[in-house]
Amino acid sequence: MVKFYGLLRRRLRAATVEVAGEDLTVLALLRRTEEQSGQSFMDELLDRETGLLAGTIILINGENIRLRQALQTMVKAGDRLDLFSPAGGG
Repeated sequence: MVKFYGLLRRRLRAATVEVAGEDLTVLALLRRTEEQSGQSFMDELLDRETGLLAGTIILINGENIRLRQALQTMVKAGDRLDLFSPAGGG
């Protein structure tokens, strides 16, 4: 399950998306989630050249992927992915 928070939830008009697949990298799962939901959102989380945008938080079962292999971290069936886009300020 992929769960969206903050502005992502508002943009997608959904709190969660169930995504089928096993043993995918975080990046592959994000791509599959975009395809399945019919909504693009990766531009709010990733920089195509450097990877995760500063401030992006992606958790697998509560653990930050930055403490693992970032976008190459493996996601297994039954894992929960929580997505938080960087907060804006002013």
